[in-house]
Amino acid sequence: KQWYQRRVRGTLKTANKQYTAIKNDYEMTINNDTSIVKCEETDTGVPDVKLDLTQIADLESCENNSFVDVMGIATQIGDVQNITARSSGKQLTKREVKLQDRSGAAVSLTLWGKEAETFDAALTNPVVCVKAAKVSDFGGRSLSVSFNSTLQVNPDNAMSHELRGWYESSGKDETVKQMSSSQGGVGGASMETPHKTFLEIKGSNAQDKPEYFSNQASIVFVKKDNCMYQACPSPDCNKKVFQESGSEYRCEKCDKIYPNFKYRLMLTVKLSDFTGNEWVTCFQETAEKLLGITADELGQQKDTNETEFDKSMTKINFKTYNFKIRARLETYMDESRLKCTALSVDPVDCVSYSKKLIEEIKLLEG
Repeated sequence: KQWYQRRVRGTLKTANKQYTAIKNDYEMTINNDTSIVKCEETDTGVPDVKLDLTQIADLESCENNSFVDVMGIATQIGDVQNITARSSGKQLTKREVKLQDRSGAAVSLTLWGKEAETFDAALTNPVVCVKAAKVSDFGGRSLSVSFNSTLQVNPDNAMSHELRGWYESSGKDETVKQMSSSQGGVGGASMETPHKTFLEIKGSNAQDKPEYFSNQASIVFVKKDNCMYQACPSPDCNKKVFQESGSEYRCEKCDKIYPNFKYRLMLTVKLSDFTGNEWVTCFQETAEKLLGITADELGQQKDTNETEFDKSMTKINFKTYNFKIRARLETYMDESRLKCTALSVDPVDCVSYSKKLIEEIKLLEG
């Protein structure tokens, strides 16, 4: 749609590029005296979205929190995920899409909210164009669609058709450099998280920023003590509640008293691979998937049937899974220790893992 703007009073000034993704040199400020009227003409001549495309391989030289225009083929489309923001406790919806272009590189693009929900995952390798995608250095380089961004899928223009032709003819068979070793945004590992052992991660530079990696490891011990807590029942809050009476629970953050609570898991397990072992924390969704039981069901067992609770906690001992983990080296009282959090857990795909081992053997053979 196009609109006419009739200005009675306003301000025209040099644009502050720090607070806008638009690359215009000037900006106008509207106020209470500004009148905006819809244009009813049939032939408005609205121009197409102008793009100043950045190649994915060039994202390494882009500053953190800057905005770029990108166009790429969606080679992988992740599922919609519901996560909880740690800072606010709000429930957020996201989807990860991997983009590849002719520069020989691929990057993870995060969609949020309605754009994550409405993105058609049934499309086969669509062309995705984003104007003013936000650059993050969180785990390498990643992109996200913000309120400043404009997202287009399979745009009908020459650049889109040319990119599609390249991918179908040769691009889909090329080896690409992965720019994202982790997902941007609120935590999570990318679809191409590098595999590292616990020994390798301890020798990495995880003190400067978090390190994201995947590891095939076995559970050798599960801590039952303090594995869950009673949390605020509000969907936008996960803070711990305090029991004020037999049936009243107070949340300090919400400053409310509730007649009930919900259980939240904070499960700590010791994982072991062939190089060593490490304590890893699994929060709600990851812990529920690992145990095969919901937090409320486990809490009910803990309150009413200690034997069943013990069985639920110990049945995963000495089982092997694929973990995606965030690790950071923290220092407390002059002592450094590695703090690890499991972001996802999946059963071992024996076929894929065998193929990976064969490729590694071939590399060793030269």
